[in-house]
Amino acid sequence: MVLNLLVAIGVFLVSVLCYVMTTTLIVNMRLRYIRAGLGFWISVAIMMFVSLVAAAGHLVQIALWAIAFMICGEIASFNQAFYCSAQNYTAQGYGDVHLPQRWQLLAPLEAVNGLLLFGLSTAVMFAVLSSLIAHRQHRGIDHLGRD
Repeated sequence: MVLNLLVAIGVFLVSVLCYVMTTTLIVNMRLRYIRAGLGFWISVAIMMFVSLVAAAGHLVQIALWAIAFMICGEIASFNQAFYCSAQNYTAQGYGDVHLPQRWQLLAPLEAVNGLLLFGLSTAVMFAVLSSLIAHRQHRGIDHLGRD
């Protein structure tokens, strides 16, 4: 159990570091474009960008866990490790691909990691959307999106 916890803590720390860098990219982009002034389509593009970057960040996290599974020597192919990791990270839990008993604790620990980072993504997306709405209200843009 101790080895599982050590592996999980290591992957979790790398995962959070990577996702914090993703979040910082999103926040810096948001500040730059909101200060520049926004139209409707720029706002749409910002939300699309935020969604895509967040999704890419989650895929990187899933890949990090998949690599950890492979390093543990329990899953031979990256495709199967990625699939297993995606099930754990999203808490989907089909159960058709299992880690061996020796490493089973990694699955729920990855789910904790995924749930926390999905919550962070939701918070970041809400913050960006709130900023866009506040900026548009501050500029006095009407409800139809006309400047």
